[in-house]
Amino acid sequence: MHGIVHKTLEEYVVERTDDDTWDTIVERSELEPQLYLPVSHYDDDEIDAILETLSGMATQDRDAIERDFGRRLAPELLSTFSAHVGSDWDLPELLVGLEDVYDDIETATDETSLPKLSCTRESDHAIVTYDTHRDRQYCGLAHGILDGLVAAFDADATVTKTDCVADGADACRFRVDFE
Repeated sequence: MHGIVHKTLEEYVVERTDDDTWDTIVERSELEPQLYLPVSHYDDDEIDAILETLSGMATQDRDAIERDFGRRLAPELLSTFSAHVGSDWDLPELLVGLEDVYDDIETATDETSLPKLSCTRESDHAIVTYDTHRDRQYCGLAHGILDGLVAAFDADATVTKTDCVADGADACRFRVDFE
């Protein structure tokens, strides 16, 4: 997984708690403490271990934590990969262009393996389909990233999960209603 995810997860935890809590989570996750660099790549198992430990220590379930973290991660992703996003795009244009953005990022970064994304747009909404080859689907994270994109674009839109692999669907689908 791209290092920006790991780095931002650490920042997310420290912002909501403190450095000592982060150290405790890393220790309980049985990981070696390290400096996460946004330009490096790290094992998915580290994110899983941290999210599992965090959800065990928090009052929220893992899906809620993933979604909240996704909201925090979205602007970091936009900033990191801004060269692949049109500077004049609005939210609907970004959503429709996600497949091309993802293709550009995968081509530009050797070790990055991104989930499959597609988007169909109607006049007042878009349907974003998300699927990943990973063992864990990260549906809550995907939902939160979409929420975070809405906020980053200061858009008047609502994101609703309509299908989920956890419920037997072939992929997660989110409806983004433009108001």
